[in-house]
Amino acid sequence: MPTYEERIREIRSDLSPSFQILADFILDSYSSAAFLTATELAYSLDLDPATVVRFAQRLGYTGYPELQREIRQRVKEELLTGRPAEVNSSEQAADAALEEVERYLQLTRRSFPIEAAETLVNALDEAERVVLIAEGLGVGPARSLGAWLEGAGYTVQLGVGGLGEIARALVGGHRKDIAIAVEVEDQAPIVARALAEARRAGLRTAALVAAPSALSTNHADYVLSGYASPDPGVGQVVVEAMVYALVQLLRRNRPGRFSTIQAQVGEMRQRIAGDSQ
Repeated sequence: MPTYEERIREIRSDLSPSFQILADFILDSYSSAAFLTATELAYSLDLDPATVVRFAQRLGYTGYPELQREIRQRVKEELLTGRPAEVNSSEQAADAALEEVERYLQLTRRSFPIEAAETLVNALDEAERVVLIAEGLGVGPARSLGAWLEGAGYTVQLGVGGLGEIARALVGGHRKDIAIAVEVEDQAPIVARALAEARRAGLRTAALVAAPSALSTNHADYVLSGYASPDPGVGQVVVEAMVYALVQLLRRNRPGRFSTIQAQVGEMRQRIAGDSQ
């Protein structure tokens, strides 16, 4: 018997816009859907209650209550009874990995240097260009940070993926720029050496790292560090989480930056759409 998730994915590409809204909500927020009546769910999504009923029937259920019972059963199994894991099973491996990530995220949360993060936000305000330096597992978090900063209107130069790209990103740097090293593991000293070169060139420097002992911190004016984990994969998740925390701090303290760019992007989209018609 297919689950509600499998039923949704099987017909997802053929759903109407209203059904698509319902499908996305139930897939992403099933724990909320489990406790909402059809009327409440429709109200929260600005839809007609009859649309919720028709959606459930489109999936093959007699009505929304039957669909909701299946969702509630899933929530009950996850939150109340849990999922037993056999020794050396795939379930045990997955649970152990997620528990380890949760543990180090909690440790990082308790030790997150909020004052250093606020100081870095102030430094970003004064920067003409933000140079992001990363290699290996740090490339993903660096790209995430770069995308967020560009969305806030900062000029970003990515130096990721190799010595050549890092060198090109640093060429032409001046004292009004800030260089940020994103480091997950210390397997190669290129990122730390690049940050040292940036500092020698007069740039302000920052390090967003998975562990306080990361080499980049030796050359950083501002340091945001996670709680050290022996597993680089966990370190990558921790750094991504710190990127998100920094961005949320930026959105809180500088809300105008994001809203201004979003408005400009919206206007540009309308002009482009108008020209294409």
